[in-house]
Amino acid sequence: MRGHAEIGSGFLFTNAHPNLVESVTLEEKTIHDPVHGSMRLSGLVLDLVDTPEVQRLRGILQLGLANLAFPGANHSRFEHVLGVAYLAKRIGDELRLSGDELNLLLAAAMLHDIGHAPYSHTLEYLMTEYAGKNHVEITGDIVRGKLGVCSGEELEMLRKLKVPSVPEILERHGIDSKEVALLLLGRNRKPYLGQLIHGDIDVDQMDYLLRDAHFTGVALGMIDTDRLMRTLVVNRNRLAILSKGIEAVEGLLTARALMYSSVYFHHTVRVAELMLANAVEFAILQGGPITKDNFYLMTDAELMEHLYSMDGYPRDIVMRLRYRQLFKSAYAEQRRELSRTERRQILKRYSGWGRVRELQNQIADKARVPHGHVILDVPFADILIFEPRLEKVEVPVLAEGKLEKLSKLSPIASAIKKRQAPRYLLQVATKPRYVARVRRAAKKVLG
Repeated sequence: MRGHAEIGSGFLFTNAHPNLVESVTLEEKTIHDPVHGSMRLSGLVLDLVDTPEVQRLRGILQLGLANLAFPGANHSRFEHVLGVAYLAKRIGDELRLSGDELNLLLAAAMLHDIGHAPYSHTLEYLMTEYAGKNHVEITGDIVRGKLGVCSGEELEMLRKLKVPSVPEILERHGIDSKEVALLLLGRNRKPYLGQLIHGDIDVDQMDYLLRDAHFTGVALGMIDTDRLMRTLVVNRNRLAILSKGIEAVEGLLTARALMYSSVYFHHTVRVAELMLANAVEFAILQGGPITKDNFYLMTDAELMEHLYSMDGYPRDIVMRLRYRQLFKSAYAEQRRELSRTERRQILKRYSGWGRVRELQNQIADKARVPHGHVILDVPFADILIFEPRLEKVEVPVLAEGKLEKLSKLSPIASAIKKRQAPRYLLQVATKPRYVARVRRAAKKVLG
């Protein structure tokens, strides 16, 4: 076996150097997935599965604390990346990517989430505040070997067990880790490869919409992946959709908008996640096992264990989350269509954890309640900062040899762009006994 090789319809695609062929996995395994059925894994994908960076994803819940509102939402980032790799292989075949391109795409699919903090997006604000990077940038550092997810003691044990890291596996397969990182950051010299992982229509969204709908029991995330894959094309080095695939794209955009308003930005889930974020910051400032340099490399269980080991606010929040004694909404502003000026104002006022924390404390001081007992949730600002794909509905459509904007051909796309995903613009929550006082204070501070 030299260069590009394939076994059946599995995932064995390697461009390994001839001298490294013996170190490349030749076996094949079948994974029975509740969403995609039987998925055969081999080669690069199977080798990456057993790295500590990917195995850590078993301990990161895909939907954070959504299981407090949707009891079935206990799936992890691990099965998600397997699903993304499976879909990446399928779309790679449809687009007839070269062996080098497909390997790069599969590596990115398997590794795109390894930089997530505990409970997925829950601590994204804190990560950007204390690490100065978001989870995609952290992922790039891990892929390139600049940042590790294991402690020194764990690394020593892994060396004894001869467990390779992500950079080592990529090297074995002749894949440049810098190229993988650049693809994940959207800076690859072939834009369509990056768009397949993180773009207007990508395999990441295809998997998480189907998977999250399945495990939450919310049927709003159903999409036609087969039609999408058969109508995606590469045009002028970028992804486009054939006109016959417009309905499938409309289905994805609609499913995405509905899942965000119904599941991802469910008001109860948001309150729980912000309670946890505040507890983590209290723990960082208090000093102890949780620091600004390690919290985002833990698993969910490790984070909760360390929080519970601390006295005061962190342990109180863990107990409240464990037994679903959550803060209650005291004040809310309902969803409405925003002008460009209003959108800029919201971003200016509420972007960044430091600014949100400052407003929380102002409300708490005015209400005469302790800091940490007021939660300010502004989901629209989160969308603009961390999930810009929701604002992107102008998928290029290839019709009669010309590229057209989707909104020109689809009134549904235009309507979705105007629709704000969350059901509310902002909400303030607190302990039940403080609700009346916090409502009055929030009106004065935020009104």
